[in-house]
Amino acid sequence: MEFKLAVLIIKYIFAIGIIWIIWMFPAWLARQNKIAGVQMAQVRFSSWVFGWTGIGWLMGLWWAVKK
Repeated sequence: MEFKLAVLIIKYIFAIGIIWIIWMFPAWLARQNKIAGVQMAQVRFSSWVFGWTGIGWLMGLWWAVKK
Protein backbone atom coordinates (compact mmCIF):
# COMPACT_ATOMS: atom_id res chain seq x y z
CA MET A 1 0.00 0.00 0.00
CA GLU A 2 2.80 2.45 0.83
CA PHE A 3 4.56 1.73 -2.46
CA LYS A 4 1.40 2.52 -4.44
CA LEU A 5 1.00 5.78 -2.56
CA ALA A 6 4.62 6.75 -3.23
CA VAL A 7 4.25 5.99 -6.94
CA LEU A 8 1.03 8.02 -7.05
CA ILE A 9 2.69 10.99 -5.36
CA ILE A 10 5.68 10.83 -7.71
CA LYS A 11 3.35 10.62 -10.71
CA TYR A 12 1.43 13.73 -9.64
CA ILE A 13 4.61 15.69 -8.88
CA PHE A 14 5.97 14.78 -12.33
CA ALA A 15 2.69 15.80 -14.03
CA ILE A 16 2.59 19.13 -12.18
CA GLY A 17 6.20 19.79 -13.18
CA ILE A 18 5.48 19.17 -16.85
CA ILE A 19 2.39 21.39 -16.76
CA TRP A 20 4.41 24.13 -15.03
CA ILE A 21 7.16 23.94 -17.68
CA ILE A 22 4.63 24.18 -20.50
CA TRP A 23 2.85 27.06 -18.76
CA MET A 24 6.08 29.06 -18.34
CA PHE A 25 7.46 28.31 -21.82
CA PRO A 26 6.34 31.60 -23.50
CA ALA A 27 8.10 33.72 -20.86
CA TRP A 28 11.28 31.66 -21.19
CA LEU A 29 11.13 31.88 -25.00
CA ALA A 30 10.67 35.66 -24.85
CA ARG A 31 13.73 35.95 -22.63
CA GLN A 32 15.75 33.81 -25.04
CA ASN A 33 14.67 36.07 -27.94
CA LYS A 34 15.82 39.11 -25.91
CA ILE A 35 12.39 40.73 -25.80
CA ALA A 36 12.34 43.46 -23.15
CA GLY A 37 10.13 46.11 -21.67
CA VAL A 38 6.42 46.21 -22.22
CA GLN A 39 6.44 43.29 -24.65
CA MET A 40 8.04 41.02 -22.04
CA ALA A 41 5.41 42.13 -19.52
CA GLN A 42 2.68 41.28 -22.04
CA VAL A 43 4.12 37.82 -22.60
CA ARG A 44 4.45 37.10 -18.90
CA PHE A 45 1.03 38.49 -18.02
CA SER A 46 -0.78 36.61 -20.75
CA SER A 47 0.95 33.30 -20.12
CA TRP A 48 0.84 33.45 -16.30
CA VAL A 49 -2.61 34.93 -15.76
CA PHE A 50 -4.51 33.73 -18.81
CA GLY A 51 -2.36 30.70 -19.60
CA TRP A 52 -4.91 28.31 -18.16
CA THR A 53 -7.35 29.28 -20.92
CA GLY A 54 -5.08 28.18 -23.74
CA ILE A 55 -5.83 31.37 -25.65
CA GLY A 56 -3.72 33.46 -23.28
CA TRP A 57 -0.92 30.91 -23.54
CA LEU A 58 -1.04 31.05 -27.35
CA MET A 59 -1.06 34.87 -27.28
CA GLY A 60 1.98 34.84 -25.00
CA LEU A 61 3.71 32.37 -27.28
CA TRP A 62 2.92 34.50 -30.31
CA TRP A 63 4.29 37.65 -28.62
CA ALA A 64 7.36 35.73 -27.50
CA VAL A 65 8.38 34.77 -31.05
CA LYS A 66 7.27 38.02 -32.71
CA LYS A 67 10.16 40.36 -33.48
